[in-house]
Amino acid sequence: MWIGWFLPPVAAYHAHDHSCGWTNKQVLWRRLRQRADAVLAGATAWSRESWVDQIAEELVNCPLGVHVIELLDAETKSLDLSRSRQMGFGLYNVVSLWNIALTGWPTFGLLHRLCRRAFANSTGTHRPARGAFVVRAAQRARRRYESNASRGVSDLELLHSLEVDLNQLRSSWFARFDGGGAPVTEVATRWLGLDAMEPSCEMWAELATLQRQLRHRFELPCASGARRLDGAVCPGCRLAAQGFWLDERRVAEAALAQLGLPGQPEEPAARAAERRAPGAWATATVLTSEDLFRSIRHDGQGGSEDWEDATAIVLAYVDALRTLAFSLRRAGRHGAASLGPLLVLLSLRQGEALPQEARESLEALEEQGLIQLLHLPIPPQHLWPRAWGKLQLWQPRGYDLVLYLDADILVLDDLTSLFRAAAEGVDAAAALTRSMMGLNGGVMLLRPSSHIFHALRASLEELPSWKGLSRWTGRPWWNTPPETSNGSDFGSYGDQDHLNEWLATSFRFAGELQPGGGCARQPWQRAYVDVRDAEPGSKQPLGTFCTLPVGFNFCATAGCLDQLASKEHHLALESLSHGWSAGRSQALPVQVLHWPGALRKPWQRCLSSTRSRLDELWWKTFQEACLEVEPPSKSEGLE
Repeated sequence: MWIGWFLPPVAAYHAHDHSCGWTNKQVLWRRLRQRADAVLAGATAWSRESWVDQIAEELVNCPLGVHVIELLDAETKSLDLSRSRQMGFGLYNVVSLWNIALTGWPTFGLLHRLCRRAFANSTGTHRPARGAFVVRAAQRARRRYESNASRGVSDLELLHSLEVDLNQLRSSWFARFDGGGAPVTEVATRWLGLDAMEPSCEMWAELATLQRQLRHRFELPCASGARRLDGAVCPGCRLAAQGFWLDERRVAEAALAQLGLPGQPEEPAARAAERRAPGAWATATVLTSEDLFRSIRHDGQGGSEDWEDATAIVLAYVDALRTLAFSLRRAGRHGAASLGPLLVLLSLRQGEALPQEARESLEALEEQGLIQLLHLPIPPQHLWPRAWGKLQLWQPRGYDLVLYLDADILVLDDLTSLFRAAAEGVDAAAALTRSMMGLNGGVMLLRPSSHIFHALRASLEELPSWKGLSRWTGRPWWNTPPETSNGSDFGSYGDQDHLNEWLATSFRFAGELQPGGGCARQPWQRAYVDVRDAEPGSKQPLGTFCTLPVGFNFCATAGCLDQLASKEHHLALESLSHGWSAGRSQALPVQVLHWPGALRKPWQRCLSSTRSRLDELWWKTFQEACLEVEPPSKSEGLE
C-alpha cells in the first residue's frame, strides 16, 4: 500500500476543480468525501467497497481524491514510506495548501489521524524540537484567519490574507523537510510528522481545524451535487467550496476597474414602433444531451442520486433560459418591435427524456409566452445532439433571420437593430473570440435555407474523415477515432472549430456587420483574415458571411476581462471601442454578455460574495424574472 506518487499529469488537471465535482464520476467522488468525513468524525470505520475501485485509478482526473483513498487505506494497511516522499513533493508541490483547504477534501484531518496513531503506538515520546516553527506558522495562519473573520473582514480579503499565510507555511515546510541526502524513509517520516525529532503532526491538526472553519463558511449544505437541502437548485453544490470563485471575482473587479467599464447598462431609449411582416425574425437556443446530462449517468444505472443531479442540472438550465428569455423581452420593450418568444430547440438522444419536473417547468414558461418549445427529431446515431440541434436552426420555419443565443447569455440592449442591419445580403454572422483569430458560436445570426441546411449536414457527416490538426486551435480533430467514440470525442474545441472551418471554406467573407447595413473590412479583423485565408475557400460559396461586433458576444468571465485589461487581446479592445454602443455616455458598451466555460456560469455563484458586477447583472435579471414569471416551486431562489 502507498499513499503517494509522482504527479506529472497534473499539468492537464483542471486548476479550478480540485474538488472533482465536474468529472464523469462526480457522484462517487462526493460519496468518498462524505465517507472520509464520517471516518474522521468516528461515525463509521473505513472499508474499501467495490465502488471505490471504480475511482481509485483516476489519478489524472482527481489526484486529491485518490490521495484520500490512499490515506483511508492506511487505516488498515501498512504504510509504504518509500512512496510517501513522491506525494509530498509531487501533489503538494503542484496544488497549494490554500487550494487543498478550499476543496473540502479532508486530507489534513486524515494526515493528522495518521500521525496520532503512529505516536500512540510509539514507546518513545516526541518533542517539538526543530520542527516547532512549522507548527507555529500553521497556528499563525489559523489565528489570523479567525481574527479577520471575527472583525468582519470581507470574504475576498479574508481568503487573500489566508493564501499569503499558507504559501509562506508551505515554503517553510518544504525547505525544512526536503531531506537533502537523508534516506527516503527518514524523509517520509519527517514530512508526515511521524519523526519524533521533526514533528509536523500538529501542523496537520492546525490545517484540519482551519479547513473545517473554511468549509463551515463557504461550503453549501447540499443534498446532491446540484440541489441544496431546502430543495432549491444550485449547481455550485457541485464544487465543494465556493471560495475558488472569490478569487475570480477579485480578478474580474480589478479588470473592470482598469477597463473603466461600469457595472450597469444604460437603459435603452424607447424607439418608435416599426411595421414589419410578423414572424420575420426570431431568437433561438438549443438544449442538448450534452448540456442537460453532462457528467451524469442518465441511463438509470447510476442510481437515484445520479437522477436527482440530472434533474437539478436541467432545472438550472431552465432558470438560465427563463433569465435569457426575460432579458430579451425586457430589452425588446424599448425596441422597434417584439421578437416574440425565445425558440427552444430540444435535441435528445434515442431513449432520453427530460425529468418530469423539468418538463413541467419548460411547459409553464411556454404557457406564459416566454419561450416556444420545439422538440427535434432524434439525431442520427453518427451526429451528436449539439451539432444536430444547431443544424436544425437552418431549417426554414417561416423566419427570414434567426439569432441563435447560448443559454449562458444575458441580453442588455434591444437587438432589432442587428436584424435590420442584416436584412439584406447577409446569410450568416458570428462574433470573433477575444483573440480575434476565430469565431465563437455562442451568438450567431443566420438566414434559414434548405440549401445551406443540406450543405452543413453533408459537412458534419464528412467530419469523421477529417485528419490532422485544426488550424483554429492547433488541436487534433479527433482524440480517438470517431467510429469508436460515436462521434463524441472531439479533439478540437467541440463543434466550434467545425463552424469556423465550414464558414471559412464555404462562404464569402465581407467584413464586419455595420449599423446601417452591409459589411466592411476592419483593422481588428486582420488576425482572423490571416488564419482564414491560409487555405482556399469554395469557388461557389453558399452565401455571404460577416462577423458581428464584439459587443454582441462580450465574454464576461474573469479570465476574459483580465486578458482585455492587460491588453493581451488588444484587437478586441480596438473593436469594442468602435462598437455600436461606444458613443454612449456612462453605459456598458455591449449588447450581449456571455459566460463561456463549464465553471464560469453566473448561476453557479450561489454565494453573493463570489459574484462580479457582471455576474450580479445576471442575478438581478434572474430575480426580476422570478417576480414577473412564476418559477418552478423547487428551483426558486438560487441563493
